[in-house]
Amino acid sequence: MAYFPESTLIDTIDGLQCKSYAHEHPEGYIIVKPKYVPKDILQGEGLKYRFLFEKCLVRFNFFAKKEILKQYVAQFRKKLPEYIYESPSHGTWFFVVPKHKIKTIHDGKKGLQELLKVPEKDLDSYLTLVRELVSFLTKSGVSTKHLGITHSTLLGNYTPGTSDIDILIYGKKNGWKILCYLQTAKHALLKWKTEEEWKTYYQEHKTSESSHFTEQEYVRHMIRKRYEGFFGGTVFTLFIIEEPEETWIPWEEETYERIGLVTIEGRVTHHENSHVRPGGYEIKDAKILEKEKQITIDPSLSITRVVSYSLPFLHQARTGETITACGLLEKVTSKKRKPYYRVVLGYVDAYLSERREKEYLKSRW
Repeated sequence: MAYFPESTLIDTIDGLQCKSYAHEHPEGYIIVKPKYVPKDILQGEGLKYRFLFEKCLVRFNFFAKKEILKQYVAQFRKKLPEYIYESPSHGTWFFVVPKHKIKTIHDGKKGLQELLKVPEKDLDSYLTLVRELVSFLTKSGVSTKHLGITHSTLLGNYTPGTSDIDILIYGKKNGWKILCYLQTAKHALLKWKTEEEWKTYYQEHKTSESSHFTEQEYVRHMIRKRYEGFFGGTVFTLFIIEEPEETWIPWEEETYERIGLVTIEGRVTHHENSHVRPGGYEIKDAKILEKEKQITIDPSLSITRVVSYSLPFLHQARTGETITACGLLEKVTSKKRKPYYRVVLGYVDAYLSERREKEYLKSRW
């Protein structure tokens, strides 16, 4: 097991750019999602090409149609087998970067400190907004030494007026401090989508996740989230990063046996890990509402946890609320506690299977 912060950009010696996708990783590897790959790796319908870093690259699109995505993954597996990790603990696979394949790690925390050294008179309109947003966030009591930047904000390949601002917050407590601050904080440049705007978004951006929500349910869930908004008309997104001592899903202390697809209901007893990736919710009084016919459940074990690798289901529920979730049921064998069940949403293989259309998590309050 090794710690490596999530949402960190990595360049590889084979020309890929990837983003770390967890905080704990198997020895010798970093769990990632590919962002850009050399153009000779992927071929097929719907690919988007970019000229970046002196190269013609292809954007790896996880939201492509399922059959097309299967073709992408098959090509990737054939040409870059070292970047696939079959986890014996999970019974599934992950995209990874082998550590010996790392060329550059882009440090978001150091990047922000370098940006803060640039005189204000020399900043363009985009970086001026970034600096103003960072200054605003520090009014929560979180200092700039616990903040960072990522994606185009860090690499400098942004387009003013188009590119998002991507901010990293280091430490779970710091993450909650800023998210709570944003519930009531005011700034002339700060704007959140209104209920009407969320209704319009729901109608115009139908996804597999939103299809499980009525318009009213979707708006109610989204209107209270504070990890994404507008600052000076530019979209900003906040990513919360666990510190090494804060990781909550131990890589080598648990093994997971796949049981099958279930829909469950339960009451949230702990949501403090719901703003990181993977994020999750501790639950009690869970009951199975639906399951695949072949599934056999051990009645002596309880479903006590829901885990999500998928961003739409982070920040989704709070302690005391009742959730309904559809995902992969796993039996967990732990070195530190009795066996239990958990439900997982957003494994990579879910994008390639029927779970893509079926997985969801909603809350009632």
